[in-house]
Amino acid sequence: MSRPARIVALLVLVEFGSGILQGGFPVLLPDLADRLRLGAADQSLATGLEFLVSGIAVPVTSRLGDLLGHRRWLRITLVLTFAGFLLTALAQSLPVLLAGRALAGFLACWLPLEFAIVRDALGPDRGGRAVGLLVGSLTLGSIVGAVAVGLPGTDGGGLRPLLYGLAVLPLLGLLLVSRGVPESGTRARGAIDWQGAALLSLGLGLLFGSVSGAGLGAAGVLGLLAGAVLLLGLFVRHELRAVSPLLDLRVLAGRATAPVFALSFLLGCVLYGAQSATLSFQAADPARAGYGLDADSGLLGLLTLPAVAGALLGSLTAHRLGRRFGERAVLTAAFAAGAAGYGAITLHHTGAAAFVLPSLIAGYGGGLGLSLLPALLMRRLPAEHTGVGTGVYNTLKTLAGAATGAAGAAVLDTMLLRADVPLEGAYVTVWASCAVLSAVGVPVALALRGAGRTRGRGAAAEPVAEAA
Repeated sequence: MSRPARIVALLVLVEFGSGILQGGFPVLLPDLADRLRLGAADQSLATGLEFLVSGIAVPVTSRLGDLLGHRRWLRITLVLTFAGFLLTALAQSLPVLLAGRALAGFLACWLPLEFAIVRDALGPDRGGRAVGLLVGSLTLGSIVGAVAVGLPGTDGGGLRPLLYGLAVLPLLGLLLVSRGVPESGTRARGAIDWQGAALLSLGLGLLFGSVSGAGLGAAGVLGLLAGAVLLLGLFVRHELRAVSPLLDLRVLAGRATAPVFALSFLLGCVLYGAQSATLSFQAADPARAGYGLDADSGLLGLLTLPAVAGALLGSLTAHRLGRRFGERAVLTAAFAAGAAGYGAITLHHTGAAAFVLPSLIAGYGGGLGLSLLPALLMRRLPAEHTGVGTGVYNTLKTLAGAATGAAGAAVLDTMLLRADVPLEGAYVTVWASCAVLSAVGVPVALALRGAGRTRGRGAAAEPVAEAA
């Protein structure tokens, strides 16, 4: 096996472990919340906080990777992720769980750092093809994680051992990266923009608080939102003037990249917007709430399979479809599939079978986007911006999850049948919102320029410009 192939193979294994973590933990969250006596809104808060930390950490670690070495920062984020999952396994209260999920948010940093390592080893075109392998491995790992964690069940004290088992995976990834993945050679110039990082972190934190702060009252929510707008505005102003900005907004907001980033945000809404709410609905006891499937961890694991199987199929077929029909057409179809899937669940959700086909369709659309968007972005970015550029892609995706997850938590916390029991209409609102956000991606994808059919038969060919 050649050296570049070995690097890709090892990173594929790391992403397989990442998929197990991402597919396995959500299945365990309802049981963990039940043990800790937490409600549906608390579950959504934990998920949203994880996405928020991801949104803050990804651009910072990606920029540090561009400056100091992507392998170095991949190893650091592997250690932080291990600490997060270990703390989650030890949690006996909501604050400890939130701390664990916050550290677990560094899991999202792995993929953009791996993208940069792959591009450095293979170049932008062959690296773009390897993206499909990484994303496919991640989604396959999600399937394995959901089944392996869900089917054994958590009765008889099985929950904690499963959580400890998940915590071991980042350590195995650390061993693979340390022994077989070399440091990238490409370096950006400049230094880390800590002032920009502070403004971004505080601004996003206030934004998250304004979305999830249902108990603060209208004045408190508006105050947090005003503070978030002010700080994020100062962040943009600072970045445009900084010599070594955290995010080069002029590059990232260019005509070639801005629509891709907009689609990244919408993709996060499609993928993560209803994750926690759907699991909470499926775990609800119909005798108590009047809806739900009373699903245990085994059934929850099975019910996640259609979505992740669809995502796996989408990620593996995306580039072939892109060469055949054009990336713009495929991305348009991807977001239309998300809208159709969530729309179907909105209209009918009275049994387990009602979730299977719509989840498969929405997952397939998500897999197409997961594979095509980073590869498309990689071809449009300068080499020295690969880490931070793909990091912004991941940031927008995870921030979308944080925003929609926090908004979903607020909906579940305010539309109540009785204390700690949301109305069925609250879940319908979450699903319908995800359907609408998916539909918004259709005209944005149609507006993409330079994302038509590629010349020749290989994915390495440059795209032929196609008028919007």
